[in-house]
Amino acid sequence: MTNRFIRTALATAMGAMAFTAQAHVGVVNTQTPYAVAGKTYELVLAVPHGCAVPNTSPAVEADTYKVEVSIPAGFTGVRPIVDGVFGKPVLTKDGSGAVTKITWTKGAAFDSSADDQSYRIGLRSTAPNAPFTTSQFNVIQYCKNPVAGGADLFTDWANYTSSGVTSNQSPKVKIFPARVPGWNKYNLAATNEKHTQADVTALLTDYFADAQIVWVAPGTNTGKGAYSVNTNTAAKIKALVAKDATVYELTNKAGVMIHASDDIWVKY
Repeated sequence: MTNRFIRTALATAMGAMAFTAQAHVGVVNTQTPYAVAGKTYELVLAVPHGCAVPNTSPAVEADTYKVEVSIPAGFTGVRPIVDGVFGKPVLTKDGSGAVTKITWTKGAAFDSSADDQSYRIGLRSTAPNAPFTTSQFNVIQYCKNPVAGGADLFTDWANYTSSGVTSNQSPKVKIFPARVPGWNKYNLAATNEKHTQADVTALLTDYFADAQIVWVAPGTNTGKGAYSVNTNTAAKIKALVAKDATVYELTNKAGVMIHASDDIWVKY
C-alpha cells in the first residue's frame, strides 16, 4: 500500500461535544506497502496530527498521547516496534496468548499541550496465508482534552463520523501472493472468486498494477484474458484481440469472471 491518510473526527467519550479531527493514521512502511501471504511483515502507521478543538480562536489543537491498534485475525507472532517516544507498549492477549491489541502511550518526556509533533508506531508479525484479501487494523486515537477535567478526546477510526455520516476509515493492508521475477502462477480461493466485471477490474488494479502483463488461461472462462497497466503493452493486447478472437481484454469484456479453476499467469 502506498502512503495513505484517513480523515476522521474526534468526539468526547460521552458524546456531549463534537470535535473536528486533523488526524490521519496511515500506512507508511519502510518495507513494502503491502503484506505477503504467510511472510513476516512490518506495519508502520503514521500519526502526523492531533485533534483540533472547534470554536476556538486562535485554533487550539490537542496532541495525541495514546493509540490503540487492534490486530486482525490471521496475523501471528505479533511484536510491537518499540521506540523512545511511546516507550513499552501494552499487549492485550486472548485465551491462547495471541496478541489482539497493542496500546502505545506517549512518555512524559514527549508530553505536549500543543499538536506540534508527528509520530510513528509499528508492529512486526507474520501475515495470514490469505492472498488477494485485505486486512483492517482498527485504530483508536486519543488526545488529552484541553478543558481541565474534560474526558479524553478520541477517534474510533472504524466508525468515523462527519456531518452525521458514519464510515469505516481504519487503515487497511492488502495481502499479496509471493512473487519472483518472471512468470508466476496464481489461483483464487473458491471463496474469493470474482463474479463481476467490477470485481475483476478491482483485482487487477489492486494487485497487479506493477505487473508487466497478466494472462488468465482457459478454465471456467472461454478464451484467454489479458491485462497490463503499461500503455504500450495494453496497445499490443488490443492489437492481438483484433487478430485473435480467442483473446480478450480482462477489463473490457462483458460477463468476464475469474474462478478458482482459472490459472492467473503474471509476469513481473
